[in-house]
This record gives sequence, structure tokens and C-alpha cells, in this order.
Amino acid sequence: MRKYLLTVKKTSYFLALAYLLSIMVAFIVYFTGGTHNSVVNFMGIPIIIASSTNSKSKGLIHACITGLMVGPVMPLLTSLSTPQEPINWIVRCCYFVILSLVTAFFSNYYKQIYAKYHQTEKEISEAHLATIYALTKLSESRDDETGMHIERVSELCKILTEKLRQNSKYSDYITDTYIDNISKASALHDIGKVGIPDNILLKPGKLTPDEFDIIKKHPSIGSSILAEIQKKYPNNKFLSLGYNIVHYHHERWDGSGYPTGKCKDNIPLSARIMALVDVYDALRSNRVYKEAYCHEKCIDIIKQGRGSHFDPDIVDVFLENEILFRETFDRITGSAHEC
Repeated sequence: MRKYLLTVKKTSYFLALAYLLSIMVAFIVYFTGGTHNSVVNFMGIPIIIASSTNSKSKGLIHACITGLMVGPVMPLLTSLSTPQEPINWIVRCCYFVILSLVTAFFSNYYKQIYAKYHQTEKEISEAHLATIYALTKLSESRDDETGMHIERVSELCKILTEKLRQNSKYSDYITDTYIDNISKASALHDIGKVGIPDNILLKPGKLTPDEFDIIKKHPSIGSSILAEIQKKYPNNKFLSLGYNIVHYHHERWDGSGYPTGKCKDNIPLSARIMALVDVYDALRSNRVYKEAYCHEKCIDIIKQGRGSHFDPDIVDVFLENEILFRETFDRITGSAHEC
């Protein structure tokens, strides 16, 4: 509905602009000597604007009104008050109507072609996302006992990014497209776990140093998969964002994370957002090696990680909206764990 109202508002703006230009051209025609000069040809500009941006009927009405503006009441020669021959302004009106119809026809034709290709592109994109989602669900099902990890991190990343945009530091960087992409790309964050053996990934006890080194390879495994896809689609922003999330979401603000040891703002923003959301969700979820923590205990752990594990700005935004996070997690999971 909002998109429809914005479209109506935009078309109304162009129609008002067309009428304003028509009036201006009519005045210019009159004060430059009348319809005998070539200035009257500029009437074609507002006619094209109205007919290409509005419905055919509105374009036709505008063309007829425009024709009358420089029609019977407009003199051929202003200085001598010489009237036009009826045939002159009638032919001109017909010309304006034809111009309006032709413009509207081709405008609608190319709008339909654009809509068709846009729909096809959308269907292809949705098919790709569905495939990625299915593969990610398959990898997550190996170590996610609740089975809703992807849904939760997707929604929580969206919420956190939307709230972070209210910070002037990020308001220009975080766009609607960025929010949509991070929500979808967050599902990819642990796709590299497909390369981790079950005896390590599902081990109920504490991992040995060697086993943990193997676990730490999953960001690089996942990002290498996306890097291969990026070679075919180098300008795809979704893949770029997905790569950053997958490769860097285990980095820490103080540089003690893996796989690269990046720190602070050198870590992509999307990965810094994902890092907090992933930890919050993992803490509140049952795992083979731990029971789920309650929301309040998770808050304490994340507070302790402010400035060491997590970006301080992101922690602050999270804490300001922690009730929304708790409610969203509980709603998607379908249950709440109290302390």
C-alpha cells in the first residue's frame, strides 16, 4: 500500500509539473508574438511528460487542454491581435492528441516489458535464495537442536540493523537494501560447517585444541564457496555481504577472533552485527555441549563482551532494544526460558 501511494504521489507530481510547464509555454507564446513563431512547439515537452508518467486518459485530457491554451483564444500575431484560422489550432490540437497517444503507447509498452523482466529476475532471485536457504537449513540441522536458528538470526539481524541505522554514524551507510540483504545473507553465516566432520561438530564434551582448530576453519570454508560464486557475479551486493558475514563473523572487536584477527572497524559492519546476534542466539539455544541460557544471563555475558568481543556501538543498540530481542526470539522459538 505504501509503495502504491508513493507511486500515485509521484505521478501526480509529474502531472502538476506538466500543467505548470504548459501554462508557462502559453505565456511565452503570447509574449513572444503569438502562435506564428516556433515557440509553440515547446508544448510537446509537457505533453510527453504527462503522457509518459500518467494514464492514457490523463495524458489525453492534458493534451486537449494544452491545445486549447494555444488554440482559439491565442492570437496568431499578438501585436495586431490577429486571430488564428480555426483549421490551424484544430490541426495543432490533433497533433497534440496524437503525440500524447503515441507517447502513452510506447511508455506503457516499455513499462510492461520492464515489469515482465523484473518479475522474471525476481523469480530467479527467489529461486536462488530458496536453494541457498535449503542448503543452509541442511547444514544447520546438523548441530541446531531447535531447528529455527536461521529464522531467528535473520529476524534479529534485521531488527538490530534497523535500530543501528538510527545512529547518525551509520544512517548513510545502512539503506533499506542493506537491511534486506543482511537479513537474507545472515542465513549463510555457518554454511562452512558442511566441511566439518560430525565427530567434531556434534561432540558433546569440550573440544581439544586440535579439534577447535578444525572448527575454526568453517568461516574460510564457507567464504571460499561464496568466493567461487562471486567470480560469476562480481557485482552482486548480496553475495558480497554474504561473504563478509561468513568470513568475518567470528572476528572480535579486540582482534582476538578468527580467521584473520581483524579488529574494530576493520571488521565489516555486517559481520560485527552477525557476531552479536549469533552469540545471543547460541547462548539462548540448547546445544550438544550446553543447556540454553535465559535472556537475562545472555545480557550479562554480552555486556561483559562490550569493547572486547563486540562493537560497543552495536552492544549499546542491542541493550536499548533487548526486550524486543527477547520477544522476537521467544515468538519464533515458540517458548521462553526463564532464569
